[in-house]
Amino acid sequence: MKKILLFLLPLLAAISTFAQEETGSLEGYITTSDGKPAPFVTIAIKGLKRNTITDADGFFSLKQMKPGSYILQISFVGHSVQQQEAAVVRGETARVAIQLKTSDVELREVIVSGNRKSYIAEKPSASLRLNAPLIEIPQNITVATKQTLTDMGMLSKGEIFRLSSGITRSYGGYLDMTVQIRGTNATYGTYRNGIGGPIWWNAQEDAAMIERMEFVKGPAGFMLSNSEPGGLINTVTKQPTHQRIAEVGFGVGSWNLMRTNIDLGGEFKKDGKLTFRLNTGVQKNNEYYQFGGLNRVFVAPALKYEFNENTSLTLEHNYVKATAQENTHSSISINGDMWALPIDFAINDPNNKKWNAWDAYTRVALRHRFNDDWNFTAQAGYMTTDWSGTTLYLSGLSPDKDTLYRALSSNDWWGDLTNVQLFLDGRFNTGRNMEHKVLIGIDYGDGGEGSTYGGTWDEEYKYLYALSIANPEYYLPKDTLTYKGEKYSWMGRNKWQALYVQDHLKLFNKLIITLAGRYTRLTVGQDWNSPPDDPEYEITESKFTPRLGLTWLFSDNISAYMLHDESFLSQRGAIWGGGRLPPLVGRNNEVGVKALFFNKQLAATASAFDIIKNDVGNSDPLHDGFYLKTGQVRARGVEVDLAGKFNENIYVNVNYSYVDAKITKDKNPDVIGIQNNGTAKNLLNGWVKYQFSEGLLKGLGFGAGIQFTDKRSGIWPGWNDTDGNKYLPAYTVYDAALSYNIGRFSVGLNMYNLANKRYATSGSWEPDLKEWFFDIEQPRHFRLQTTVKL
Repeated sequence: MKKILLFLLPLLAAISTFAQEETGSLEGYITTSDGKPAPFVTIAIKGLKRNTITDADGFFSLKQMKPGSYILQISFVGHSVQQQEAAVVRGETARVAIQLKTSDVELREVIVSGNRKSYIAEKPSASLRLNAPLIEIPQNITVATKQTLTDMGMLSKGEIFRLSSGITRSYGGYLDMTVQIRGTNATYGTYRNGIGGPIWWNAQEDAAMIERMEFVKGPAGFMLSNSEPGGLINTVTKQPTHQRIAEVGFGVGSWNLMRTNIDLGGEFKKDGKLTFRLNTGVQKNNEYYQFGGLNRVFVAPALKYEFNENTSLTLEHNYVKATAQENTHSSISINGDMWALPIDFAINDPNNKKWNAWDAYTRVALRHRFNDDWNFTAQAGYMTTDWSGTTLYLSGLSPDKDTLYRALSSNDWWGDLTNVQLFLDGRFNTGRNMEHKVLIGIDYGDGGEGSTYGGTWDEEYKYLYALSIANPEYYLPKDTLTYKGEKYSWMGRNKWQALYVQDHLKLFNKLIITLAGRYTRLTVGQDWNSPPDDPEYEITESKFTPRLGLTWLFSDNISAYMLHDESFLSQRGAIWGGGRLPPLVGRNNEVGVKALFFNKQLAATASAFDIIKNDVGNSDPLHDGFYLKTGQVRARGVEVDLAGKFNENIYVNVNYSYVDAKITKDKNPDVIGIQNNGTAKNLLNGWVKYQFSEGLLKGLGFGAGIQFTDKRSGIWPGWNDTDGNKYLPAYTVYDAALSYNIGRFSVGLNMYNLANKRYATSGSWEPDLKEWFFDIEQPRHFRLQTTVKL
């Protein structure tokens, strides 16, 4: 990074004297004939190949315009073109206000039928706070829209990992799950409408609740710094809207899948001040393995009141509850054969009650626009989650390898999070060619989690729940499946206060310098495993984390960038001789290019990154209970994402990543070079859809997909690393789809794992047994889903 900064100074000097033609900008708002914002309307410059589309608030912007007079052509599907003159002055921003001859009601049908058929977005949502086009932001941020999820037939957030490069699910299924981004744990980096932090979601959002998914790669100081440096995922739920929405969806599929959902939205009164959105649904299905099944119900109401054109208040609540026969899909290798057991072989017992999980989320957001340049947002959220039940886990294998040993485990896990955010964003100029976009934010958070647990893990219980492989006996007496032994409890809390300041400085409409920093005061507490001379429950750390970026705009559609960003995590542990472990510091250096093609309908991003986590605490081999700050984990790799459409017929979502994440420093030399648990060096996901747009076959579509995952690490350093690196087998899975849209009716048939491949997405090596414990994924199956717009 020092080399970058040394290069920057002469570069800035060169720019100040660089002879180039000065330009201006043109921006404005488009409203309907009854004064409502007109989203997704096309604005073109007559006689030039320049155009753009208004955002959800009716705003548009055209940069680097030569001085002069222009004729704007405003159009949208099914209506005549309007024209309006505009003049651009050198070094200034011309602003226009355009009112359509079409009312909001007349525009709605166009938006409903056309807007959702996109795989990309040009800007992040407001909940990511960055008021700039993605192509100007010096970071790999990708967006997957609702249309992408629909075309792939997805049912919940637990299936979204094929949508963006470098992201995997390393554990979990219908209920809780762990997430990795760029080879580091990002489980606590899952946000919903910008609200989040250290909370582990346990029921997952239903796909019918989701408007878009945003994937932020690398540290994201503009959101949170006290986290792993891999990145975060932000779920944007469906929000209140002025346009009338009334949709009903139905779905059936393999293993008796049945689901239905309702999406309603619009205005309560004609004055449009109070709008609403309601999404609710239910899903029920069995599974490919014995006794498996899921029941899920969700309800997501939201209200928005617009006091005037500048001030609004939004209130949103999500409740998701799910029950599943937990752990039934686990399996074990026999003499190294991953598939020795039948695929439907159950580990759990049907007399164990289904595991319960639920998430409750409430958010209130106030947004005020002072003028065209400055906005203030305040939002607060409160989330609670629960994950509880009793199940039978694999615990061993008999010496002759014909009997499985199981342990009865009981757990009641809880979590809560309160998050308050205040941020101001605006823009101003300090010269004719120097534009500032400023973000100032304050975050407060208080999150906790804990559990009460117990189990029959001791040697004396080994044979209590033995299960013969050849002749398994199920339906054990229910009283034997109630854990009556000693239970233990633990809890932990994270409290933080943070200030973030950023200047997005644009020079000559070409060079963007991002200068930012975040100061965080973090207090962490945990009431177990305290080291010998650290009896205190809470530890407080303060840390300043800088964010420095450069972006060069070759044009409105092509950019290159470089970024340095940091994060940190507090660590508990005492060092022999005095002192505590310092915070774990993560940093990311990244370079990349971004491009938009085919009238900004196809987006491409390529990046290379180098992430280091320093001062990772390792056990002191000479002093039991103490630690050494000698550990380091490094993740290096490249990512490529391509999403959008080539024309009106061909849609794509393709991504590839290479990630080398491993231990690079440790007091124990035997673990150096161990790959991070759950990581795979190569990941490739591809999806392409062809849809006829005219003729007799109009509305008919065909889709095909591929998922390739390289061999995946099953080692946890310090636990099962005695045999060095061990990997789950690589796999390739193929999918296909058939869809048809006509008027208000759409139907989609998705077929998964066409080759009926048996594969495992997560697992751990058992060095004592020389076998694998792992989770099997679904064999060949299908889903048929339909939507009717009322």
